[in-house]
Amino acid sequence: MTVALHPVGPDDPRLERLLQLYLHEWSALVATPIDGDARYPYPGLAAFGGDDHAAYLFVADARPVGFALIARDAAGAWHVEEFFVIAGARRRGLGASAAALVLAARPGPWTWTVRPENPAALAFWRRVAPDAAVTVEVGDDGVARTRMRLPAAAAPAPAPA
Repeated sequence: MTVALHPVGPDDPRLERLLQLYLHEWSALVATPIDGDARYPYPGLAAFGGDDHAAYLFVADARPVGFALIARDAAGAWHVEEFFVIAGARRRGLGASAAALVLAARPGPWTWTVRPENPAALAFWRRVAPDAAVTVEVGDDGVARTRMRLPAAAAPAPAPA
């Protein structure tokens, strides 16, 4: 199964639906509030359409199977803010291909963090980017996250289509 990267705006209903699935999965790991409309809010989603923020859908067989939200900091480094592949599309190499496409889409250094509640994500990112520098950082919320960094030249190449 090959995957393609499709840029979308923050108001794309497919992104919103996939984001709800992602946040639902998170609710099993960390406290994730649900609102009165039975939706998981994602404050700041509207920003993912500007020059320093982007949203991508992962599309395989003409169906959306995941997404990434990325943002660039003042120093020019890109950050993977959120990354998600639906359960039915996992463990087939699709996520690794999508990650390589995301990292290749924007030249420059990259970084992302993984929370300790999500060891499967840490294993995934270690496989996808084995050359990433790894540190542990404590956030403002007191949670120690694993930070992974790739310099511009170290981003993995996308798998051939």
